Amino acid sequence: MNHENIMLALETYGYWIILVTLFCGVVGIPAPEETFLVLIGMLTAQHHFEMVWTGLSAFCGCLSGMVIAYLIGRFLGLPFLNKYGGFLKVTPARWERMSAKFHRYGTLTILFGLFIPGLRQLAPYIAGTSRYPFAGYIVFSIIGSALWALSYIVIGFFIGDQIPLNYLPWVGVAALLLFAGTIWIKKRSVKGGSRA
Repeated sequence: MNHENIMLALETYGYWIILVTLFCGVVGIPAPEETFLVLIGMLTAQHHFEMVWTGLSAFCGCLSGMVIAYLIGRFLGLPFLNKYGGFLKVTPARWERMSAKFHRYGTLTILFGLFIPGLRQLAPYIAGTSRYPFAGYIVFSIIGSALWALSYIVIGFFIGDQIPLNYLPWVGVAALLLFAGTIWIKKRSVKGGSRA
């Protein structure tokens, strides 16, 4: 698939791609969400997307992921997560570590946890299993989703005019390599810590 076909697909289905990508990232299906949002912001600066629809799609994808993960945690609970958590990279050790952070910081975790990979994926499930009040969860999720999604889109928007469009695929490759490298380093550090 060449550059023109990729751009055509993005321009045709772009808003749905944004929504689905962020939904998947929040519920725990691996996706480079921040990198993706910055790239979308860059494309918006170069008039391939409308800012209002871009922001709305990103916000809806994030918020819907947070709500679905919360409901899974609340109504299906730990037995479901113990059985299927492997698909979402939920291990008992990781669950306990993130659960401790959630119970310590509560509301702040819902508001700003989206900015922290790992906590972003687990906090909604933990909120559900902890039976955090749904009304409060929705309010803080709306604010957190807007802050997280729009901040990265705006970063991409302001650097978008500085990079020619034909360099965007290379920026995407570099960002993907950075994302993969970060995950590899985190896995090595977790293994090193478990040996200690």
